[in-house]
Amino acid sequence: MRRIFKHTFLRFAIVGGFGFLVDLTSMVLLSIWLPHLAARSIAFWVAASSNWWWNRSITFREAKQSHTHKKAAALQFMQFLGGSVVAFIPNWGCYLILMSQPPANMTLALLWPYLAMVPGILVGLVLNYAFSRFWVFSPAKL
Repeated sequence: MRRIFKHTFLRFAIVGGFGFLVDLTSMVLLSIWLPHLAARSIAFWVAASSNWWWNRSITFREAKQSHTHKKAAALQFMQFLGGSVVAFIPNWGCYLILMSQPPANMTLALLWPYLAMVPGILVGLVLNYAFSRFWVFSPAKL
């Protein structure tokens, strides 16, 4: 088990899974008061902030603990959010496309704003990992 968790992509995906729960919970709670698109936008920022902290603490902890670490947390946070915004573009695009084609089934239609999040989040996972691994938490950049 320990050997499996040595891989940063797996740790990143697990953090992303928790981030998805933060995203979904935020989306559900915010959509009580806001339109789905506005709730989706705010939920993204909440989840991205959560993911940065967890990735810094768990996924890329070796980089954080490195004695050569010189990058300030605030700069790292801004880079992480910047990469997340770029990765959010296809995420948001998938969501908008799926929301423009709601299913005919009434039960599925009620869940559609939440189910439509999933494909974009998977695309975002790959892009966010690349940004995080090779830019934000890169040992060469620390």
